[in-house]
Amino acid sequence: MAASSNDSNMRQRFKPPANAPKATDKQQQQQQQYRPQPPKTPPFQLNPRIAFAVLFAAHAAAALYHPIQDCDETFNYWEPTHYLTHGHGFQTWEYSPEYAIRSWAYVGLHALVTLPVKVLGLGKSAEFYFLRLVLGFVCALCEARLFSKINAALNPRIGLTFLFVMASSPGMWHASISYLPSSFAMYFVTLGIAGFMDWRGGLRTAQGIWMFGIAGTLGWPFAAALSAPFLFEEFSMGVLSDGEGMVKLFWRVVDGITRTLLIMFVQTMADAFFYKKTQIVPWNIVAYNIFSSKGGPDLYGTEPWHFYLRNLSLNFHVWFLLALISMPLLVLQHTFRLKGNTRASYFRSITFLSPFYLWLAIFTLQPHKEERFMYPAYPALAVNAAISLHIILGNINSTDPKDFVAKIPFQLRLGGLLLFCLASFVLSGLRIAGTITAYKAPFNVYKPLHNDSATIGGAKLDDFVCLGKEWYRFPSHYFLPDGVRAKFIKSEFSGLLPGEFSEAGSGFGLFPGAWLIPPGMNDENIEDVGKYTEVKHCAFIVDSQLPSTETTTLEPSYASDEGTWERAGCQSFLDGFSTTVLGRTLWVPDLPFVPERVKRVWGEYCLLKRKRKASPERERLLSVKAVPYVLLGLASLTLIVKYFQDKQHRSAVRPRSPDPEKPTDVNTFAAKHMKDSERKPGTWTPSTFKRPEASPYPDWSVIDTKPLPYRPFRWGPYHITMGLRSMNWDEWIELDNHYLRYHEDKARRIAERGAKCCRTDPDPKVWDAAVELLEELSAYLTERYPSMFTKTAVGIDNTVTNESFNIPELTMNGNKEDPMQLCARLVQDDLAIMIEKDDGQYFLLAGAILLAGFWRLEDKFGMCMSEIHTSGDVPGFKSKLEKGMMNFFRRVKPESPVLRNNYFMQVDDSLPWSHSIGSEDAEDGIGWYTAEKNRAIKHHFFRSERQSLRRLPRSGGVLFTIRTYFLPVTEIAEEPYVPGRLASAVRSWGDDVAKYKGREQYQDVLLEFLDKKHEEQVAGGLDLSKEEEVRAYPW
Repeated sequence: MAASSNDSNMRQRFKPPANAPKATDKQQQQQQQYRPQPPKTPPFQLNPRIAFAVLFAAHAAAALYHPIQDCDETFNYWEPTHYLTHGHGFQTWEYSPEYAIRSWAYVGLHALVTLPVKVLGLGKSAEFYFLRLVLGFVCALCEARLFSKINAALNPRIGLTFLFVMASSPGMWHASISYLPSSFAMYFVTLGIAGFMDWRGGLRTAQGIWMFGIAGTLGWPFAAALSAPFLFEEFSMGVLSDGEGMVKLFWRVVDGITRTLLIMFVQTMADAFFYKKTQIVPWNIVAYNIFSSKGGPDLYGTEPWHFYLRNLSLNFHVWFLLALISMPLLVLQHTFRLKGNTRASYFRSITFLSPFYLWLAIFTLQPHKEERFMYPAYPALAVNAAISLHIILGNINSTDPKDFVAKIPFQLRLGGLLLFCLASFVLSGLRIAGTITAYKAPFNVYKPLHNDSATIGGAKLDDFVCLGKEWYRFPSHYFLPDGVRAKFIKSEFSGLLPGEFSEAGSGFGLFPGAWLIPPGMNDENIEDVGKYTEVKHCAFIVDSQLPSTETTTLEPSYASDEGTWERAGCQSFLDGFSTTVLGRTLWVPDLPFVPERVKRVWGEYCLLKRKRKASPERERLLSVKAVPYVLLGLASLTLIVKYFQDKQHRSAVRPRSPDPEKPTDVNTFAAKHMKDSERKPGTWTPSTFKRPEASPYPDWSVIDTKPLPYRPFRWGPYHITMGLRSMNWDEWIELDNHYLRYHEDKARRIAERGAKCCRTDPDPKVWDAAVELLEELSAYLTERYPSMFTKTAVGIDNTVTNESFNIPELTMNGNKEDPMQLCARLVQDDLAIMIEKDDGQYFLLAGAILLAGFWRLEDKFGMCMSEIHTSGDVPGFKSKLEKGMMNFFRRVKPESPVLRNNYFMQVDDSLPWSHSIGSEDAEDGIGWYTAEKNRAIKHHFFRSERQSLRRLPRSGGVLFTIRTYFLPVTEIAEEPYVPGRLASAVRSWGDDVAKYKGREQYQDVLLEFLDKKHEEQVAGGLDLSKEEEVRAYPW
């Protein structure tokens, strides 16, 4: 391949067969004429150790500064690694055992690398950067090995050019340290090329096949295609050699394949450990990408045929052009300037150049294109570019007086070469600098979260950092503090977002999230709304503000909402749509002499923190000049409020809910216009809100209307949250054909237990709240269930039970009763009213708890909300629920009712009280530990609670309605999908939840039964992929 007499030829390692055609006399004379003499001094060869140092220095810098370019890297590799090392993380559909097109062996290998840093306690970000540095180190080792083989087998000048390309190109800057199978494949493709290239001491076919085999199994299956030219060369040699050579080739191939199969076996065993079933992941990847009948990868976007030409031009600029022309240059070199090259060396050269062309052709033909798909071919591209430059330099350095180039002064030729290298280096530097400065924000914006929680930006345990339109730039949970989770909020994106790995606790073995089938996953990029969190639950939001971005309903400018959010930290971020092509492609300095149209246009990438409501004192002190007027206004308002309160107490008839048709008094006006943060704890100004009139329940019958089939459990993980959702007013009170049984149970318990179950504190404020509830129920029931309830002049009549309720006198059929007791007789729900006191705490001061099953009103009456939950050892209350509940109780408005669901298991058939946990009259000793363990399945019952929460507009009391649905497990297990999902839910309870719900006492019998029923359903043809269509939460 050499072009001049003073340039060393690429080494020939091919021995032609004995019967190969011999050169003619004329050819021999030409070869003798142009055969160069051995150089007096050996050509300069850079020590491979120095080459490694140069390469690793470049990759280390990339590891520390280069942003993640592909969200696939975050969600398919960093997040699963975070799950393995820290117990939680986002899960893509590819990791669902139903599809299994990602290898846990690959992820697990990388997770092991991070363990030393985790053990040292250096922090999660240190784990992230350490793994990146290790990837850069491994990449540099592989490149240094190929560099040394190029020096030995081709030419040291080709080696130096290869080194320059690999160390300086923008493409290698990010490919070398990307946590992607395509990068991993690139490492071993590099070693595979080195193996096939090095013939010293005999052919290394087995080593080459093995390296390409690792690239294709643990890495990316398609990378194995790059070995085709080398295998073709080996096969051609075998055909042209004698029989012994063919036999040796056969055993070398068998050796390489055997090593590869051994790697694949280890990988399959590792994946089987995680998926709990045998999965050959490389085949799954090939099947999905080639044989999928549902659209396959094309669902995620397609690109025109010239996509890779443009992309490689950005990532390798002039080197990509040289790589493209390498084959034509070789043909021209061989045709017109043979100069001693034999057919064997020509054939070898074609072999070395072919992998890049083959790879580019294959992936150009694919509609779905990604930048990372080119990574495995980057070493081949660099080899091609280096050979091209070698051919060009051979001609430039020619001393043949017949060549035109020889007439150009050597200094000018040398200057041109140096200018070319400098231009290449500058282009690479500008591209790399441009990328880092433009898109570094996602790496830096999360830093304030690690501040103390009392400072700006500091995050607390269980805070949510929400991602809307910027979800795809999330760099992973490695950038968030321990205990802080990222969540998605709805944006204009309408595809499938990642879910979360199950965090099921004891009883599931290691890493249950790897084998439990996650809900809402599909391979068709169909959106699952269950992946979203409401904005109100977000303590932080990461959002961008760019000049070219227009706000929408789903993508508002959160940073502009200064009343809700404050900037915890903002970084400059390139507005690609507003910046010119030059500014997007290269670094452009923001200097005065640079034309404005060329300069880059910037926006902001911000971490926003939810503001705390200002205290009344702070609001009052905002304007010192206004103090006298504020004091005068407050004094006047106090006198007016006192006047109306006195007037209300003097009234003989208890006031009803305000009518919005009537004029608004001062109290209600203040309530309407005063922010909740300005309300003094323990006070409430009646609201003008009036509940919308309920529409009659269609075809409702006390005999025929069945209970609604609430099944409020999900496939794991089990998350401890309030789980609130908005309530339609027509759904406030639900009655069905179990009404008479519930009514009978309640009447019996009222007669037997009286005030132990129904009680109202005598405080006038509390009493008013209970009466207000009675009024609300009377109005609602006559609207919603007119066939059963009739409105009267003084209250309501139940025409089915022949009960007449007089609200002003608080009687039922002439008998005076506690107002909460009267309420309890009307509905199937249990009822509780929480009243706020001067300290801001809410106390249970009115209740009718008749069918609770596991707790008694007499134990909780008079307690504040926190004490109620802590005395009952409610799991996660202090760490996960208390803050949210306190905020909810403080801020809930009369016009904004909500619903939530809950469920329990019970091992006896008593709805009002579960006798299995002890006597209802026992002073102590009540608990699951008294229950008989593993009773027969017929004794297992499913308790489902549907709770509504709303604020009563007149009194301000917060009302709970608790409707219990009680069914045998054997009955609900006959319903499609229920047994499998319930078994998963029960298994996913954490230790604290399992203890609270008594799982140890029934899990063996229950789970065995549910698993059997699930298997029967699946065997009977149950389509698991249709579950979300049939049984969406909470049904």
